[in-house]
Amino acid sequence: MNIDTKYIITFLEGKLPAEEQKLFEEQIEASAELQKEVDDITFIWKTSSELKLHTKANTEKNWKIVSNRIRKDRYKTRFLNFTRNAAAILLLPILLLTGFWYFKSNEDIPVQQIEVSSAYGLITRTMLPDGTEVWLNSGSKLIYPQKFTSNKRVVHLLGEAYFKVSSDKANRFDVVMFNDLVVSAYGTEFNINAYHEDKGIDVTLVKGNIEVKNMDSPTAKDVIPGQHLSYMKEDRSMKVEEANLAVKTGWVEGKMIFRRASMTEVVQRLSRHFNVDIRLEGKELYGYEYSATFTTETLSEILRLLEKTAPIEYKMIEPEQSGDNSFSKRVVIISMKN
Repeated sequence: MNIDTKYIITFLEGKLPAEEQKLFEEQIEASAELQKEVDDITFIWKTSSELKLHTKANTEKNWKIVSNRIRKDRYKTRFLNFTRNAAAILLLPILLLTGFWYFKSNEDIPVQQIEVSSAYGLITRTMLPDGTEVWLNSGSKLIYPQKFTSNKRVVHLLGEAYFKVSSDKANRFDVVMFNDLVVSAYGTEFNINAYHEDKGIDVTLVKGNIEVKNMDSPTAKDVIPGQHLSYMKEDRSMKVEEANLAVKTGWVEGKMIFRRASMTEVVQRLSRHFNVDIRLEGKELYGYEYSATFTTETLSEILRLLEKTAPIEYKMIEPEQSGDNSFSKRVVIISMKN
């Protein structure tokens, strides 16, 4: 479903007519696709709203004052040399002050934000201004400034990303998710899984040290290499456990690795990677565990392998064209074999 972005922002600002506002809320509740679209725009809109525009110092006016004084001196009666030298000395602080306000005003100008998105089925690699390398998984977004200007390097993530942070002990590197959770580091490697539709966020440390905390809490959890932290959005609880690094980070090398993964996790990852709607029919499937490693296989090949190695069967429904010439997602229905 494609809704004009300006219309959604008007809705977020509460500027639609009351009846129209209520109707659009009902449409969001009824459509998972529209809900995702609104969530994505809300994320970007909130991030942009955090940038505060500062009033620039009126440097032109300051320079005109200085220029007028110089011009007047040119047409005055000639003074003695020591008088002109004294005037120049008095003028110097004005020039220095004007220069200070000029550079200060430039510091206050908000830095342009850059958004990088990774399409479904693709892994996107990008380099940040400080030399940090980031790999974005399928259906993920990263927002970062064109340049880092303060003693903190702050980026915003929606989805999954692997960070190889450039070492800088003087400037902390922060990854913010949903304006709620923040991961802090100075030079390390870690993976974050933070899709908006998931119930939690998963942070896995590969090298170095990181701190994880709620943005409104002074306390932080330390994570050491080989561990992962699970954060539940509903109750904001955190739990640190040992991690299988191959499972957590294999996607960076194009691998989907499952080790005793529930069928719900398998379906979720396949759905994101191939941008399909996979549905499980039958509660008995939810607790079924599966182990496998996939690399270059297509969706059809993976489904056939699942069918051969697990007591399941599947049915695929091809995309259908709607009245506005858009196409629905391909649907896959998985059920237990009879």
